[in-house]
Amino acid sequence: MTLLKKSIIALFVSILMLGSMQSVMAMEASAPAQTLADVIDLNKQTIAAMKAGDTAEKVGALLKATKQASKSVVISGPADLNKQKGSMKLKRSRKAYRAGDTVEAIRLAEEALDKYKKAKSVHFN
Repeated sequence: MTLLKKSIIALFVSILMLGSMQSVMAMEASAPAQTLADVIDLNKQTIAAMKAGDTAEKVGALLKATKQASKSVVISGPADLNKQKGSMKLKRSRKAYRAGDTVEAIRLAEEALDKYKKAKSVHFN
């Protein structure tokens, strides 16, 4: 009976692992330099939209797009630390913007932009 239970559990785990392998293999590795440049461009657009006083929907969409683009950047080492700090600043900026504090949101978005630029210069220079 215990052998049957162990066999069923082993089969179940094997099937789960096969499913996760396919999803990992399906992910495309893009060029980190290009994706980081995209994050920087999106962040600049977000800051410009906040300063121009665009609608909350547009700024929210830009903040969300910047966050998603930031998640797709795969780098390591000291550059990754700067990228993570930039992502945290961007998250705080989004929270501040939702709370209605546009000045603080702009300041935090600019700090995030600086961190992303630093990550790019550390990793690619």
